[in-house]
Amino acid sequence: MKFSIVANTKQENIRKILKKVIGFVDDFELDMASANFLGLKGVEIKNLSGDVIISLGGDGTILHILSQINKPILGINYGGVGFLNELEPDSDIFTAIDNVINKKYFEEKLHRIDTYLNDLNVGTAVNEIVLHTSRVAKIQGFEISTNGKLIDSFRGDGVIIATPTGSTSYSMSVGAPIIYPTMKSNIIVPIAAYKLGSRPLILPADYEISARITGHPEAVMVIDGKEEIFIKGEDKLEFKASKSPASLIRFNKNFFDRLRNKLRL
Repeated sequence: MKFSIVANTKQENIRKILKKVIGFVDDFELDMASANFLGLKGVEIKNLSGDVIISLGGDGTILHILSQINKPILGINYGGVGFLNELEPDSDIFTAIDNVINKKYFEEKLHRIDTYLNDLNVGTAVNEIVLHTSRVAKIQGFEISTNGKLIDSFRGDGVIIATPTGSTSYSMSVGAPIIYPTMKSNIIVPIAAYKLGSRPLILPADYEISARITGHPEAVMVIDGKEEIFIKGEDKLEFKASKSPASLIRFNKNFFDRLRNKLRL
């Protein structure tokens, strides 16, 4: 089995574990940034050819990988909460890698959302798409529909369109419910809506969602916390279930253990 290895080289002590991992596996390649960090040759993430990608970093590293390539990922947490990661720095990492080589794991398939701006696919979200006002401390108008039917129209700071995976991220922090990660659903979450009736709403994943801004002529859209995309009132925004789910390697099927341990419930 060939492994592709991607590390967040800005994390403290990452050099030590990166060297240990590449010394343990027989067949591997490094992404360009990780290779440069060690003075080796690497390839762009989008061109990684391994059967499994080992991610050394936090959730942001996994999201960065998935924004460019979609392959099974074994996440080893060298970041913050690391909710998407399966292993911690004090885990038996080498036994885990052996288990992957010997096929002693399962793949957790995570629904993703394709994002379209004026019919152009501008990205695929694992966690969420956030639409928010482009002006600090100024509210914006939002109109959200599904399958051609109006869901809600409100003024507020923004709106989150999240997957079940993203329900433990930004969505949760503004009071929305946590959804089991393999459920085929999306959640629409108003952010600080100036309207008592605007509440989070869970929809089946195959319901297409559309949005437009109705207040100030400009707003911002962010996919999985990456770069900002400025949108205007006349822009058409559509969100559709991706045909290619993300795949995370798991050894433990108990989601609730991870929920308690990561979020200290």
